[in-house]
Amino acid sequence: MWTIESWYREAKASAEAGAEHLRKMAEFILRNYVKGLPGKSREEIGAILAKSNDDRLAAVPDLKKYPELRGMRELVAARWRGVREGAKLDDVVAAVIADGQFYYHRYLCGGVKPKAQCSVAYFSTSDHGPLFAANLDSGIDEPYGPPDWPLASEHLVIGGVSSGVFLDEESPEIFPAPVIELVARYCRSTGEAVEMLTRYKHFWGPGNLLVIDRQHDIAMIEKTACRIGVRRTSGFGFITAMTAQHPEMRAFLEDRRAASLVDRGLPTPCPDTVYWELQQKRHDIMARLLDEARKAPTLEKLRALMQYRGKDGMVADNGDIIFPGGPPIEHTLRTHIVCLAEGRSLWWARDKKTGKPSWENRMPDVTFKDVMLWQ
Repeated sequence: MWTIESWYREAKASAEAGAEHLRKMAEFILRNYVKGLPGKSREEIGAILAKSNDDRLAAVPDLKKYPELRGMRELVAARWRGVREGAKLDDVVAAVIADGQFYYHRYLCGGVKPKAQCSVAYFSTSDHGPLFAANLDSGIDEPYGPPDWPLASEHLVIGGVSSGVFLDEESPEIFPAPVIELVARYCRSTGEAVEMLTRYKHFWGPGNLLVIDRQHDIAMIEKTACRIGVRRTSGFGFITAMTAQHPEMRAFLEDRRAASLVDRGLPTPCPDTVYWELQQKRHDIMARLLDEARKAPTLEKLRALMQYRGKDGMVADNGDIIFPGGPPIEHTLRTHIVCLAEGRSLWWARDKKTGKPSWENRMPDVTFKDVMLWQ
């Protein structure tokens, strides 16, 4: 049962355990706010975000349409308080963590979204049982640690990546509904999860999701601020950032990108257009390798898929220069593959001191205790 006290206690305990990571992530996010709000001090930025957080909590939507949000304002407020007290955060850092980059993406991006972050793949069977894999692709300053257990509940595995929509529409809702947690609580199948994610489409995203249930029914979801496209499959699936394969979503993505080039006065080709083409190539490579692997799936084939680098493109990045005179793209900071039936994860991480790429730097396996295994 969810209670104000349980949300506070769980948030406080988690924040106590992860206090250092929370502070590092807040400082990482703050650097974006400093750029987006030039001339504002750290304290002024914190006050802006605190006001935005209060406004979001006050914007409780129609509870007849969203009955699962009844009492959620008090639960979210208790969580924010637990995080602050558990990690002993000051006013600014607490506001940044609660904000979750909402203010930055809604008000400061000018319609331009960050570059790709991540790929996720799933094998329903292999020489090590069901496998879930993910790449973390970002700038070298983003903090990260060992992988977490990927089950959202005993019924569902959920993995997410960014979608990179330019000049997106603006959602009519700002309330901080914890949509993934609502899905985890109320949904026992991929179909039920798709229904809730669609009904709550104005409260989450942009971003792409991979949703899997215990029958290995898979939804590959592509999401802007207001639109959602769902493709269904079974057994094997993947998503990757900055791409859309659902026909309506792909048309919208391409239209917004073309409009953004005009809006920013950029030519074709330019670093952005080449980058977008590279993301589509990544999707095509993953699709090809997954189709080949499903004939005789193994952990090694999934590793090779997630860490692929070839003449036709890349799944794993290393700050590569893809346009003459252009900036480097992101790095694959971490790759992990979770053996869901074994309760352990293999992972690779970029060496921050030497710059050794992640795929050359295997880390000690992570063993998850007291988790419900996935057969």
